[in-house]
Amino acid sequence: MIEAFYTAGLALLESTFVFVGLLILHGLRRIIGSAPLYMFLGVLVVMMNLAGAAGLRMIISDGGFELSVSTSILLLPVIAILLVIYIADGTLAAQRLIIAAMATFGIFAYLSWITRMQTEWGGFTMSQGHLADYLSRLLGNTTRNMGASLVSLTLDLFLIPMIFQKMKNYGCRLAVCAIGAVLLGQFVDSVIFVGVLYWGDPQKMAILNAEYIPRVLLALWISFLAAIYLSRFDKEIPGDSRRTLDIVLAFFGSYGKAKRLEQNLRESEQRCRTIIQNASDMILVTDADGIIVDANKTAQEMLSAKTIFDLIGCSLDEFLLRGDTLSQLMKGSESVMRLSLPGSGREVELSMSRIAVDGNSALVFIGRDVTERERLEKERELLRSENEHRQRLEAIGRLAGGIAHDFNNLIHAIHGHLDLIYMGEVTEESEPHLKKIDAIAEQAGKLTSQLLGYARKGKRQVQTLQLKSIVDGAFNLFQPTTQTGIRNKLNIDCAGITVEGDRTQLQQAILNLMINARDAMENLPENSRLLRICAGFCDAMGVTPNPPPEVKTEGPFCCIRVEDSGPGVDEAIVGKIFEPFFTTKPTGKGTGMGLSMAYGVSREHGGWIQYERLNPGAAFTIVLPVQQNKKEHVQ
Repeated sequence: MIEAFYTAGLALLESTFVFVGLLILHGLRRIIGSAPLYMFLGVLVVMMNLAGAAGLRMIISDGGFELSVSTSILLLPVIAILLVIYIADGTLAAQRLIIAAMATFGIFAYLSWITRMQTEWGGFTMSQGHLADYLSRLLGNTTRNMGASLVSLTLDLFLIPMIFQKMKNYGCRLAVCAIGAVLLGQFVDSVIFVGVLYWGDPQKMAILNAEYIPRVLLALWISFLAAIYLSRFDKEIPGDSRRTLDIVLAFFGSYGKAKRLEQNLRESEQRCRTIIQNASDMILVTDADGIIVDANKTAQEMLSAKTIFDLIGCSLDEFLLRGDTLSQLMKGSESVMRLSLPGSGREVELSMSRIAVDGNSALVFIGRDVTERERLEKERELLRSENEHRQRLEAIGRLAGGIAHDFNNLIHAIHGHLDLIYMGEVTEESEPHLKKIDAIAEQAGKLTSQLLGYARKGKRQVQTLQLKSIVDGAFNLFQPTTQTGIRNKLNIDCAGITVEGDRTQLQQAILNLMINARDAMENLPENSRLLRICAGFCDAMGVTPNPPPEVKTEGPFCCIRVEDSGPGVDEAIVGKIFEPFFTTKPTGKGTGMGLSMAYGVSREHGGWIQYERLNPGAAFTIVLPVQQNKKEHVQ
C-alpha cells in the first residue's frame, strides 16, 4: 500500500512539474518570447510517443491500476496548455500550436521510419550486446504511435476549445469549463488512439480500462491548476457571443487573414508606441497605488530623470504629486490640476484617466507644459492693458486739446478786456483786483499750454539733446518750489549721453516726477525728507530695463530716476497711477495729470516709466533710448 501511494504521488509530482513548467514559460512569453514554450511542447510530444512505443507504465497497486507515462503524465499537460493558449492568446495562437504539433508529428515519424530502415540493412548493434532488432521494433512502434497520435491529438486541439466555449456559452464557471474540456478531450483522445492501434485486442483494452480511473483523477488535478492560472484572464475570456466553431472555421478558412491581422496589429501597436514616446506631452502610467509602470521621453525630460527606467518602479509622489494631490485626482474631485514641477519650475496641466491593463486597474497621467503659454498669456494681457491705456490717453488727449483750445480763446478774450480796462481809468481800489485777474488768467494760460502740449501728438520740436542739460534744466525749474526741510541729492553721471526729443516736454515730465515726490513727503518730519535725482546709463544706475511688450526699441538705454522717502504707493492702486485725472491728493491739491503726462511723454519718445517700491519711499524712472552717432545740433 505504501508503495502504491509512493508511485501515485510520484506520478502526480511529475505531471505537476511538467505542467507548472509549461505555465511558467507561458507567463514569460512576453519577456522571452513564445519559442521556449513551443520547443518544450515539441520535446514533450516526442517523449510522449517514445514512452508510448516502449510501453512505459507505472504500476500503482496490485489491483491492476496502471498509468501510461505517455498519455497520463505527458499528454495531460499538453492538452491543458492548449486550453490555456486558446483562452489567454486567442484563436490564432491555438492555430499555431496545431500546425506546430502536426509538423512535429510528421518530422519525427519520418525520422523514425528512416532510422528503422537503416537498422534493417545490417551492421548495427546496441550496447551490452543487444541486437538492433530492439531499436527497430521501438522505432516501428513509434511510427505507428505517431500516426495514431497525429489523428487523436489533432482532434483534441480542435475539440478542447470547442468544448470549453460551448460550456462557457451555457454560463458555466471557469473551473467547470476547464475541467470539462480537459476530461472530455483526454477521453476522446484515448478512445481514438486505442481505436486506431489496438481495437479488438483484449489485452490492450484491459490496459486502457485499468488506467482510466487514476488518469481521470490526474486530469482533475491538472484542470484545477489550469483553472487557477486562467483566473487572471477571466475578464478577457470571450462570452456568449463567440461561436463554438470559430477555431475550426478560422483554421480552415482564414488562417492567412488572421496572420495578416495580427501583423497589422503589431505594426499598429508599434506606431502607437512610437507616437506615445515622441509625444510633446508628458505621459505616465501607474498602477492603482501610484507606482509608475511606464513613461515616455517627455516625462523623462520634464521630471529630470536620466533614463525612463529611473522612473519605473518609483512612486508618483517622488517626482510629481503629493499624496493628498494624488488622492484628489483619483477620487475625481479634480479633473485637471495645475502644478509646478519641482526643480525646473515648469507649469504643468495634469489630467488623469483610468484604464484596464491585463485585467488590472491602471492610471494614465497626461501633463502638458503650459509655461510658455502662461508667459504669452501674461504678455498678451499686458499688451491689451497697454493698448487700452494708450487708447484712453489718446481719447483724453483729444478731449483735453479741444477744451484747452476753447479755453485758451476765452483767456485771450479776458486779456483783451483787461487791456481795454487798463487803457482807461483804474482806481486804487480796482487795481489790485485787476492784477489778480491778470495773474489768474496767466496761470490759466500756462495750464492750457500744458494741456495742448499733452494733446499734440506728432507736433513735438524734435532735436538731439544732452541728457545732462535736460535734467539740469528740470532741476533748476524745480528748486524755487522746493519745500523747506527737503534734502536734494543729485547723482548725474551722463556726460556724452544724448537723446532725441522735445526739450520742453522732457523737462516737464521730469519736473512732474520731482513735484510728485515733493508732495509725497509733505507730511514727513523735515529731517526725513530726502529727494534724490539720478541720471545716466541704466546699467551704471543699477536699473534693469523692463520695457512693455509693444516697445520694440533696442538698447542701450539711459534713465532719469527720481527717488523719495515718502510712504510709497499703495499696491492696490499701482496699476492706476498713470491714468489721467487719477490722484490720491486732496481736492484742490492735484489734477491727476502729472504722472499721466510724464508717462505719455516718455512713450512718445520711445521709452517708458518704471515704478519701484523702496523701503522707505518710492522711485519713478524714465527710461529712454540713447541716440548714437549723432553729434550735430546737440544742445
